[in-house]
Amino acid sequence: MDIKMKTKKAVLILFTLFLVFTTLLAACDPGADESKEESVVSQTSVNSNDDSDIKESEDASSSTSSDEESPAPIVNEETEYLNVLGCTLTDKNCFVVVGQCEVGATITATTKTQNVTATTDSGFYSVRLKKESAKTRVTIVAQGTITEQYMIDAKPKVPTSDMWPIVGGDGYNFFFQKMMPDFEQNNKLTSGQISSVTSKIQDRVAALENASPNTEIIYMIVPSKATIYPELVPSDYTAGTGESRLDQVSAALEAGGATVIDLKDAFTEHKNDEYKLYWRTDSHWTDYGAFVAYTELFNYIKEEFPAAAPRDISDFNFEENFYNGGDMIYYMMMDQDKAREYCYYRTPKFNMDSDIASVSRYRAANYLMYNNEVVPDRIFNTNRSNLPDIYVLRDSYHTQMYDILAERANVSVYKSMWGYTYNLSDISEYAPDYVIYLVAEWNIDSILQS
Repeated sequence: MDIKMKTKKAVLILFTLFLVFTTLLAACDPGADESKEESVVSQTSVNSNDDSDIKESEDASSSTSSDEESPAPIVNEETEYLNVLGCTLTDKNCFVVVGQCEVGATITATTKTQNVTATTDSGFYSVRLKKESAKTRVTIVAQGTITEQYMIDAKPKVPTSDMWPIVGGDGYNFFFQKMMPDFEQNNKLTSGQISSVTSKIQDRVAALENASPNTEIIYMIVPSKATIYPELVPSDYTAGTGESRLDQVSAALEAGGATVIDLKDAFTEHKNDEYKLYWRTDSHWTDYGAFVAYTELFNYIKEEFPAAAPRDISDFNFEENFYNGGDMIYYMMMDQDKAREYCYYRTPKFNMDSDIASVSRYRAANYLMYNNEVVPDRIFNTNRSNLPDIYVLRDSYHTQMYDILAERANVSVYKSMWGYTYNLSDISEYAPDYVIYLVAEWNIDSILQS
């Protein structure tokens, strides 16, 4: 009994000592529990921040997802004038929207990141915009005597590989991309190339003097629209400075003994006339532009042949109308019947030689694109010996001068369009007073290679 009691007391004492020892041990490390608590708070803080980041990320993702989702459906009110006729991807990841509006209206096109204002042309407009995504929402506002709005989700048409590349501009202006090297002047000739051109022409002039002593070579290179109207070229392209390739070639031709009819000054003088020098929707000059050049050419020729003085503009009608859109509308794969252009068609008030007048220069009364009748070789004879005989090498710019050039000549030999080969024996056979090259600036290579 005593032993049992002593044992119980011993156990109790040991237990009591254990508790005291544990309490003293805890007292020796007072920060232990606080450290543990701080660790938990820190983790909670991290978790809280992580949750916040995740939420913000989710919000951003939700926002991005929302942006990528199709916007609300478009509901356009009926407009009196404003519409959209086409939308095509052109150059430098840009597209153009083409349409109709009130005559004289100003167009403003707005997207998520762009705001473009453009003039119009007799009720037709174009705006150049950067492609923002596969589909770009565009709000178009036409401000005239009334204000109209039209919205589209622009998904530009991509022209097929057989379509010539176009530079789309504002204000219903378009250019061939092949015109841009001359505009930016990154195609200048080297001194060696210039010398080569001069030498070639010197050899031709010398050979021609022996074969046909009274024949003179005349070059008339038509400046591109971008050369005369640099302000219409999109700002993505930088105009070159100094002497252009056209200037270089003209100087080289003259140095070789040929005559050059420089149209740059004349066109600059007439660039703001009532009648257009160039089509806006076509790569060619207009009948009026060709008339200005015709005047320059025959003002020179009349020094030798006074009877060949150019006719006055009062001898012609310039018929105003909306004509089908030109070749650049076609190459943008838009409807030429709808995307039209207000322009002028020249007809004579006088009785023109019947053979010349019988050739239809254009494909239709409302479509002033060169007709296939003007493409092949052709000879006209007006039987007026007081006028010069001419031999013409040409591109499609000749179309607008086809009739009035032959009308101021005695015998006109038109070589096939785009046939620039210089054939001395053929020229000698006809013995013309003038061999005339008529080509566009962007076709200068045809002169250099012929």
